[in-house]
Amino acid sequence: MAQLHFAKALALGLAIALGAGAAQAQAPAREPSTLIAVLAGMGARGEMEGREAGQVRLNVVTPGGIFGAEFIGCDEAGRACRALGFTASVEKRAMTMDHLNAFNSRDILCRTILRGDQVDIRYGLLLTDSQTEGDLRDHVAVWQRCLGAFAGLANDPAGFLAAP
Repeated sequence: MAQLHFAKALALGLAIALGAGAAQAQAPAREPSTLIAVLAGMGARGEMEGREAGQVRLNVVTPGGIFGAEFIGCDEAGRACRALGFTASVEKRAMTMDHLNAFNSRDILCRTILRGDQVDIRYGLLLTDSQTEGDLRDHVAVWQRCLGAFAGLANDPAGFLAAP
């Protein structure tokens, strides 16, 4: 996965949050095609990366960078998925394991994991038959908030963690 330019990702997150109040369509959230449509409405695009063993992986291309989306527990046609996870990877920079653990302690939705010289940022959700395109739009906005918060940590770990 490509690295994100966090200032642009944060700006996209704000645009997404402002658009989250739009009328909600009734497309099922458990379909990868629904996320692709949601992203298109936000000025981004979802590109199929692969599909195997009940998983459908997308690369999401935004003005701020690329992140991953993975549908999990899908049927043989790659539909009716049970969960969705968003991921991004960035260089570790000046962040320590203590910084990442403190971030994880402060934010119950966003997770960071250190892998060598990279940090993975993750957000996941369960999908149900009652969720719609509008619900997915809201979750993309939460994911963008995760990226914005992580940008604060990556740019100034001590300052971010000292803030209330």
